[in-house]
Amino acid sequence: MIIYWIDMLNSIGARVLFTCLFTLCFAQLNAQTTGDNARYNSSVFEEVTIEQNIKYGQAVTQGGEKQNLIMDVYYPTNDTMTNRPLIIFAHGGYFLFGDKTGFAEECQYFAESGYVVATIDYRLIDVDETEEVSKRAVIDAVNDQKAAVRFFNKDAQTKNKYKIDPNNIFIGGYSAGAVSSLHYAYANTMDDVLKMGGKDLLDYVLENGGIEGESGNPGYSTKIKGVINMAGSLHSAELVDSNEPILISVHGDMDIVVPYMSGTTGETDVVTEGSGLIHKKADEIELINELITISGAGHEARFLCDECLNQIRQFIFKNL
Repeated sequence: MIIYWIDMLNSIGARVLFTCLFTLCFAQLNAQTTGDNARYNSSVFEEVTIEQNIKYGQAVTQGGEKQNLIMDVYYPTNDTMTNRPLIIFAHGGYFLFGDKTGFAEECQYFAESGYVVATIDYRLIDVDETEEVSKRAVIDAVNDQKAAVRFFNKDAQTKNKYKIDPNNIFIGGYSAGAVSSLHYAYANTMDDVLKMGGKDLLDYVLENGGIEGESGNPGYSTKIKGVINMAGSLHSAELVDSNEPILISVHGDMDIVVPYMSGTTGETDVVTEGSGLIHKKADEIELINELITISGAGHEARFLCDECLNQIRQFIFKNL
């Protein structure tokens, strides 16, 4: 009789333990996929895997040098999700300097929330800077970003190592990286290129692979869902159309480097239109958008806003 009761207690204990473990695992999985505290809208992973210096393409600089295009990729460790949103960041630096480490903190932040995140190097100006050279630099950076997007779409259709969702790809950046991201999304026809720089810029585009460019991974999609713009601008807000990628921006309204409204950009004579005008146009055409204006802040607004990353994450989450 004693042995019988011991066996009964062991059996009950095993069932209780199994039930508790199952409930805990289900709760963890559920927290990553549904509800107010879902993955993609909060930090749910403590460990992040970082792969550094992944080659995603190759291109020729304006100075005629071949450049390997590299990036760092961040994603949650031991994640079981197989269809994850992707974010690709491009650093700032006037198209003259800077590198992929400029977005390490943001990559870590979003990877902890379940995203796959990349931060890329792209071609910089290596000749004497002129207005025409600056416009070509935007085209080069856009083409390099497109190669990065194609890299992940190629992976999704072949090895599927990164397990991204091709329908939820976001690009973004700061300053120069934001300028290129905006032109990626909204200056996407030959007519748009003509408006940006006339026949000279159009000829440059045609000589370098057309709208898609030739920085790598040809034949795969460059479609994106949205843009994360931190202190960027466009040739003209009129380039934005209603059927184009959604947009969230962070911009200081006293920015004298990249205009919040309209003005010259960087140390060039190139006049562009910033977030204030871009989002006004987006509202007019009912394009999904959100503008975070940092009142009284200049070009450094991104670094002064403690809540901006959380707001960007919420915007992306709402639109997945």
